[in-house]
Amino acid sequence: MTYSWDRLLIDPLPGPRSVRDFQGLAEVAPGVHEVLSTSRPIGGAGSSLPRLAAELPARLLLLDPTRGAVGMAEQMATTAQVLGFDELVLLDVGGDALTTGDDPGLRSPLADQLVIAAAARTGLPARLVIAGAGLDGEIPTEVVNERLAQLDATELSPLSGAAAVRNVFTWHPSEASGLLAAAADGRRGCVQVRDAGDQVRLTDETARLRGIGLDRVIHLVPAQHLLQVDSLDEAERTVHDLTRVSEIQYESAKANRRYGTSDPELSPECLNRLDNISEEALRYGVDYISTRRLAEVFGIVTLHAYSALCDLLKRCRSDRYEPSMYLVQGPLKW
Repeated sequence: MTYSWDRLLIDPLPGPRSVRDFQGLAEVAPGVHEVLSTSRPIGGAGSSLPRLAAELPARLLLLDPTRGAVGMAEQMATTAQVLGFDELVLLDVGGDALTTGDDPGLRSPLADQLVIAAAARTGLPARLVIAGAGLDGEIPTEVVNERLAQLDATELSPLSGAAAVRNVFTWHPSEASGLLAAAADGRRGCVQVRDAGDQVRLTDETARLRGIGLDRVIHLVPAQHLLQVDSLDEAERTVHDLTRVSEIQYESAKANRRYGTSDPELSPECLNRLDNISEEALRYGVDYISTRRLAEVFGIVTLHAYSALCDLLKRCRSDRYEPSMYLVQGPLKW
């Protein structure tokens, strides 16, 4: 089960999409809908889920947050009952789901906290699994690790062999997930990420998976205040009051800044600028630049142009490019 809550490159409308924003969904059970490869977003919205449904060996059920944690809990409970599941597992890449609400680097608490609240509300056995601690550039790795230790997290088998899914990141700009897949494939080094050029590290620790019972997590995080929330607007207000962060407001402001802008022309001449970007990154000890970071630097505003950038790198710099990342100097590191 997943949100349809994509970056503006994919979906120009801020915030998550609901069932009403799609045509061609399959109703698995009352209130539970599956996204098919033939499903389509409507009303000016965009979504990566139909293409992911076509390319990934998984069924994708839509988490619709319109009715807040109350409605999402109903979706989860119904799904578990209809499909015969007896446990919920929530997977977070980066570990910002463990925020106490006052972490300085926090950027996107709403999505995670709503899921935690909804899962807790179902009453089903549930656990939170953290992958790639610190990889999303929000809460530092050491802070995530401290909280995992505080909660007595259980070590699970690490991720490995992600080659089968990495091709998705030739068109999908999910930065943290793409870098997690790279780490699972053995990549190591410092990566420059996001529009701000923050740095994260791919290490032997990155592909670790650690799990905690949700009953231990809920008392630490803002989700404890969302259990009775029955609308997205109320959830957004509550999380903003607790954390002073709103990803919907951030997305709305960014969408307004991008309104009326167009994609740059991508040509082999762009590689000269890429070389300059790489030289500057190298001075800061960077090994890789994420392709999302490059898209931000080049001013790319659509998924079509993002895919074109990845294709340009593949054709002209195949010795340095692979899905989700670009090596700033020398052959790709293994």
